[in-house]
Amino acid sequence: MKLCLLLLVALLAGCSQQGLEPDTKTALDVLANAEQCGFGPRPMKPGSLQRYAVGYNEDVCVPLSPEQAGIILMGGSTDVDSIFADKVRPYIQGGNVLVLRTQGAAGYNDYLLNLLQAASVETLLVDSRDKANSDYVSWAVRSAEFIWFAGGDQSTYIANWQDTTLQQSLHEAYQRGAIIGGTSAGNAILSSIIYNPAGVGSAVSKEVVQDFCDTNIAFSPDFLEAPMLGNTLSDTHFKQRDRMGRLMVFLAHHQQQQITGIGVSERTALWVDRSGNTEVFGEHEVYLLRADQQTTFRQTECGKPVIIDDLLYYKLQAGQRYHLLNHTSSVPASRLSINGNNSNFYTPTNPY
Repeated sequence: MKLCLLLLVALLAGCSQQGLEPDTKTALDVLANAEQCGFGPRPMKPGSLQRYAVGYNEDVCVPLSPEQAGIILMGGSTDVDSIFADKVRPYIQGGNVLVLRTQGAAGYNDYLLNLLQAASVETLLVDSRDKANSDYVSWAVRSAEFIWFAGGDQSTYIANWQDTTLQQSLHEAYQRGAIIGGTSAGNAILSSIIYNPAGVGSAVSKEVVQDFCDTNIAFSPDFLEAPMLGNTLSDTHFKQRDRMGRLMVFLAHHQQQQITGIGVSERTALWVDRSGNTEVFGEHEVYLLRADQQTTFRQTECGKPVIIDDLLYYKLQAGQRYHLLNHTSSVPASRLSINGNNSNFYTPTNPY
């Protein structure tokens, strides 16, 4: 059955629903209806919900293995083809892909349809809580084998999606074994602590190190609730926008929780499996930061520069790994300090 599905889906690459050959459509119809997916028929779409779709228009049933699933944290800019090809394509076996965003259009549809050899790719612009609570969005989330959060503004994601049926359905999809991932803002909402600049500007390292309570620092609680990302805070565009200082300050705001900071650079992605093992894909680095007994949060008071001594960090490149639950890695750890009193506040001076 799996091989049959893959062969059939391969015929769909680059085709729209209207462009499918009759024999291919019939074969997929039989396959889709031969198994009980358990999600029922597709609900009626709210008239105001913007939908873009390519490929087959029905739900294709693919057996998933949650213990083999994972989460993708991508750092922004150009997407990392290799993580989609190596981790997603063989797992979803020609299943259905859902892209969620609050603005934009169908930029991912043809790209993911072809790269993943998916039966379909559907993009939904869920830009209100009413839409996030709709039966249609719930059905689309629950029935997808791969769910991808596009870049944008994570504050709009949290404002429109937190505590809605979209979030509840995402938890169900996770439990069923769907792969879930996101880039840039879509990455930021997947860690257990979310940097959420709602109503404020983006935090900048050279500014937040000068005042522990900089007004651009704000957080939201867990959205995905994935156990292997418990006690984590993910940041993006990391090396390219010098976000090491701000992530260190973010960790200081949660120093009692012993969280792990995950800094993902552009054109780079981190695969996180259900057991907490990670692997880096792409051109640049992922940085893992955490405090240990040697670390001192020496000055973390409102209105004062931040001083942190000897934070532990790992610099991981493509193919290298880190375990988020037992904090082991074949890559040796380094130490990093910041002192917001200094114009060059890092020690060593180049943290990258």
